Amino acid sequence: MDTKRQSILNVDDYEPGRYARTKILRQAGFEVLEAANGAEALSMVASKKPSIVLLDVNMPDMSGYEVCRRIRTNSATATTTVVHISASNIQTQHQVDGLDGGADSYLVEPVAPEVLIATVKAFLRARLAEESLRRSNEDLERFAYMVAHDLNEPLRTVSTYAQLLQKGLSGKLDENSSQHLKFIVEGAGRMRSLIQDILHYSQANRGEAELKPVDMEVALSRITASLESAIKAGGAALTHDPLPVVLADSRIEHVLQNLISNSLKYARAGSPAEIHISARSADGRWLFSVIDNGIGIAPEYQKAVFGVFRRLHGQNIPGTGLGLALCQRIIEDCGGSIWAESEPGIGSTFFFTLGHVS
Repeated sequence: MDTKRQSILNVDDYEPGRYARTKILRQAGFEVLEAANGAEALSMVASKKPSIVLLDVNMPDMSGYEVCRRIRTNSATATTTVVHISASNIQTQHQVDGLDGGADSYLVEPVAPEVLIATVKAFLRARLAEESLRRSNEDLERFAYMVAHDLNEPLRTVSTYAQLLQKGLSGKLDENSSQHLKFIVEGAGRMRSLIQDILHYSQANRGEAELKPVDMEVALSRITASLESAIKAGGAALTHDPLPVVLADSRIEHVLQNLISNSLKYARAGSPAEIHISARSADGRWLFSVIDNGIGIAPEYQKAVFGVFRRLHGQNIPGTGLGLALCQRIIEDCGGSIWAESEPGIGSTFFFTLGHVS
């Protein structure tokens, strides 16, 4: 491992202890920076971007717990590895508090030099693997975006001219030719839907989610207006309880629209869709539910439906298999979770959680 590629910040107000730890790490070939208090540590984390912070718990200006909390709440430093080290806060609860507060590990002094070195190496390996995976994911997202974007224009041309042919040759073609042209138009339409969903999915992970108050009543009103024709065409009934203002990204509207659209799309034959939306406060968060009386989902597929390109009904029901995967990504970006409970032939309930507005 190239130990010079990533630096370690050694934070301790006790100079002899700090000196000894730095000496051990430098002799092992690591690049080591030093800080004597919490404020200095935060400044160096922001400016030097160390890979690992070895953080004393007891310091004169602020505790190591507080330093760790500030590192975690700053988006520019949130992924920094933090390892608490303490010779006085050695009880189990101290370790629990440190780990619950955001630390990646908690070492109790005295720490054998070989254990310290092995711990640092383990976290550096983990960071290298994480960064490699992140770069790979970013490359894949860029590739998906470029492919989808570049395909969009020629596909639009195919779709437009196929529709013009269909309109211009109406009544002039034999049945087989008309059917073939219809297949071209429908296939181009499905491909455009897929490309748009790929674009949305690839863009969903670009940048940090911007959480702000979102009035879900207002969002539902806009969604209902956009789906009005589909609701009327299927004779569906859409009801809801009073909905709160939540802390979420603006994309949360897409989640609710997708879940309602799915309830309309997967209605049982001969039974108009009945959809009810509600929200209640639970465990410090808002718990939403979207309930329908549709065809339902078999138990073994209730987690799988959130997978990318996972579709359960073939070509009989239109879709690309990206809708629920995108919903999951948006909800998780907002700090929440989403899941489904269903009984085949009876209906489904999709739950998701969002934060309260403080």
